[in-house]
Amino acid sequence: DLLILARADAGERPIVRERLYLDDLTLEAAGAARAVAQAKGVALDVDEFDEAPVVGDPTLLRQLVMILLDNAVKFTERGGRVRVRVGAPNDRALLVVEDTGVGITTEQLPHVFERFYRGDAARSRANGNGADGAGLGLSIAKWIADAHQAEIALTSAPGKGTHVTVRFGFREQPSVPLA
Repeated sequence: DLLILARADAGERPIVRERLYLDDLTLEAAGAARAVAQAKGVALDVDEFDEAPVVGDPTLLRQLVMILLDNAVKFTERGGRVRVRVGAPNDRALLVVEDTGVGITTEQLPHVFERFYRGDAARSRANGNGADGAGLGLSIAKWIADAHQAEIALTSAPGKGTHVTVRFGFREQPSVPLA
């Protein structure tokens, strides 16, 4: 993860640009995440899937989806639910991942995309799983979204879960150098 960010900062991570379908990529990523969710006792629902074409790097976009799904499963307690949706309202691809997990406090929300930020001890040790992470996942997700001219937004409330939205095509110029 550190290497990915270092290469991105240095402009050394080329971004492949090819036409692909976000819905297909997300279905494949959700299939991979489903095994982890089932082992943890978390339901992973894939619904409201419409064709959503994008131009981008399939490897990076899959990583973005996996980061969001991994976080949703990691911070949702047994018996909880993760829901993923993809569509293209107004001809702009949209990815939504929401969970019924532990949530994030209002004070922590402005920091979730910062590198190495892991929130308070209660959140980073959700469910006693010991898989705290290094606090890089959401910063990588933000970089990937930026590199694809997408907007990533997160809303959350403690005890009520988290809702992440990625909207493609909402920025005119990339904020990341493209090789």
